[in-house]
Amino acid sequence: MLSALRASSSRSLLSLSRVRHFSTPDTPNTPEAAGWSAFTNTLFDPPPSAGSQGFAAPRRDGPRKGKGKGQRAGRATQGLGLFANNTNFTRLRLHCQSSPNNTMTTLTDADGATIAWFSGGSCGFKKGNRSTYEAGYQCAVRVFQKIEQLASNDGSIKVDMLFKGFGQGREALKGALLSTEGERIRPLILSITDRTPIKIGGTRAKKMPRN
Repeated sequence: MLSALRASSSRSLLSLSRVRHFSTPDTPNTPEAAGWSAFTNTLFDPPPSAGSQGFAAPRRDGPRKGKGKGQRAGRATQGLGLFANNTNFTRLRLHCQSSPNNTMTTLTDADGATIAWFSGGSCGFKKGNRSTYEAGYQCAVRVFQKIEQLASNDGSIKVDMLFKGFGQGREALKGALLSTEGERIRPLILSITDRTPIKIGGTRAKKMPRN
């Protein structure tokens, strides 16, 4: 056992001497040679010890960032800035929920309190007509009139539009916004967001009807 260890140590020292021999610069007075000698001298130094006080703590180059839940939420709200109130204008939200059976438009403030709402039924459409394009168009026209009324009283209003669903009322609201009825509303639009939930996996789908 001892003879095997001595043979392996002699082979490792021989390989180290060969590396030093072939890697040593030709001219011993150059800075490269001085750096090589300093490096080889550190190969046989003992490892550093912790001492009585232990190793020093790692030094941080910059300030430590806070990891509290409140600080993370503050940074997220500051980066998003979608529904934050601004002191220069009043920020409103226009929700459009378009389902296969009805269209509902709701105007709220920045905190979510309802200011006005319109649906296909409240606009005079009955039964299956509540989900038609015309019903959604009338809802859009009436909510636009409410926004114009608030803008005339306040003078500084910005609106965030939020869509949900894939019914005909969704296209009706976009069409009304691009028509003459939405001419005064378009400069007030601050952002347009689609909040339609997309099911990935989830529960089993409803059984298809058989005719």
